[in-house]
Order: sequence, then C-alpha cells, then structure tokens
Amino acid sequence: MTAVIWAILDVLINSPSDDPAWGLRICEWTGYGSGTIYPALDRMLNAGYIADHWEDQAPVDRPRRRYYELTASGRQWMSEAVRARNERRARWAPAPGAN
Repeated sequence: MTAVIWAILDVLINSPSDDPAWGLRICEWTGYGSGTIYPALDRMLNAGYIADHWEDQAPVDRPRRRYYELTASGRQWMSEAVRARNERRARWAPAPGAN
C-alpha cells in the first residue's frame, strides 16, 4: 500500500458521515495534487474499497462535489493492511522499554 493510499484512507476514516470527504478536500488534507489523488481514488473505486456519490445540487458558486466513503470491504482491506504493517514493524522494531 502506498503512502498516497494511506493518506487517503486517513482522510476517509476521519471524515464524519454527515460531512464526507470530496476530491479537493482530500487533496488539501493530504498535501497531494489532483494528478495523484484522483487516479488513486479511481483505483480504489474499481477495487470496491470506496464508494462515491454526487452532491444533490451544486451551489451557484461551485460545481457539485463527488463524495467518497469507505465500503465494508474497504474497511476490511484497511484493517488487514494495518495488521500486516504492525506485524512487519514488530519484526524489526524493538519492544518499548527493551534495550
């Protein structure tokens, strides 16, 4: 899993359900540009890890937003990735207090 994907997951998991993340917010919060974020979002959509939906109506001052949220399989995928990362770290990182 790439740093970009981890960053996107961090935004999605920390976005409240009543205020889901949209593309520009994800770009701003992660610090990655749209040329990096949108292809990653497309890959995650195609894999079924995230779902999207469009804002009902666009305000007059901007285009409609496309919102992104983790799916159940996306949460499972993330959980497995975190577990695998923790197992890798445990192999090379000393336990706290061990000298």
